[in-house]
This record gives sequence, C-alpha cells and structure tokens, in this order.
Amino acid sequence: MEAILREILGKLTSIESHFFQFQQEVRERFAQIDGRFAQIDKRFAKMESRLAALEQEMKETNERISRLEKEMCDVKKRLEHVETQLGDVKETVHRLEIQLANDVGTLLENIYKKIDEKGFEIYALNKRSLRVEASIEQLQSQV
Repeated sequence: MEAILREILGKLTSIESHFFQFQQEVRERFAQIDGRFAQIDKRFAKMESRLAALEQEMKETNERISRLEKEMCDVKKRLEHVETQLGDVKETVHRLEIQLANDVGTLLENIYKKIDEKGFEIYALNKRSLRVEASIEQLQSQV
C-alpha cells in the first residue's frame, strides 16, 4: 500500500508540477494578452484623437459651408434685386425711346411747318422786292 501511496504521491507531485507549469504558461499568456491590450488601447487612443480631430475639421468645414450657403443666398437676393432694377431700367429706356421718337416726330413736324411758313414769307418778300425793284427801275427810267 505504501507503494500505491508513493505512486499516488508521485502522480500528485507530477500533477502539481504540471499545474504550476500550466499556471506559469497561463500567466505568461495573460501577460502577453495584457501587452496586446495595452497596444490596442494605445491604438484606440490614437484613433480617438484622430477621430476627434476629424470631427473638429468636419465641424469647421460644415460651418464654412453654412457661411458659403448664406453668402450664396445673399448674392442670389442681390442678383434678383439687380435683375429687377435692370428690368425697370429697360422699361424706362423703352418708354424714353418711344417718347423721344414721338418728340422728334413732333419737332420735325413743327420745323416743316415753320419752313413752309418761312418759305411763304420769303416768297412774299421776293414778290415785294421784285415790285420795289420794278418801281425803282421805273423811277430811274423817268429821271
């Protein structure tokens, strides 16, 4: 029986040494896993800082885009205002062109009437002048 106990004790000792060896291997693996987790944590920290920087840049970009959109709306409004004013100017120019054409026509009619009047006056003056000259010739021939 003593042999059996020794055999059991030997096996227990062997099991205990294997257990300590296994326990050491597990500790080493856990240490490796802890090292890997530390590396992963560092990578995540870097990724989080990069992500935070990207989010900040995205926020700034969105703000710029918002400002640009607002400025574009302002430019659109001003352009519409300019277009409206241009339409008003075109209407005014068109009215002025029509009015000017009518005024020029009226002025030309008045000029033609005055030319006709002056033509008759000149004709009348020429007639008088001719009579006066004839009278002068007649008086000269009598003298």
